[in-house]
Amino acid sequence: MSSDDPNQLVEFSYVSKATQDMGLSSLVRLFDVAHKWNQGHELTGVLFYENGHFSQILEGKRKDVLFIWEKIQKDYRHTILHRIELDEIDQRLFPNWALRFYGGNQIAKDVPHLIGFLDGLPDNDVELLRIMRSVAKGNQD
Repeated sequence: MSSDDPNQLVEFSYVSKATQDMGLSSLVRLFDVAHKWNQGHELTGVLFYENGHFSQILEGKRKDVLFIWEKIQKDYRHTILHRIELDEIDQRLFPNWALRFYGGNQIAKDVPHLIGFLDGLPDNDVELLRIMRSVAKGNQD
């Protein structure tokens, strides 16, 4: 497949700063809408929110992932968006997760040092991506 193939399976990751503090009800609504959309478009991945920052890994067809990225860039809840990677993949790291969400309590329990990486946008991209993958991979059930 060529790198321009809209149906090529890709993994996309980004980080962003929230425009305002996301309360629990806002995060639940965000998760609900994203989870349903992802299920309908065969997207999988993991979303972190901590200390006023989002970080996410999305997997799916290039056209669907790039469509969502465009929506995220226009979403009023995000500012200082930073794309980390867009890579073609042969298989998904999160095949059974339409969207796995890690909020503050989960992150503090599993990887308390992640907060420092989110504060350092974009200086710690490689380490942040490694941590997101390892935490999510370690918790697949």
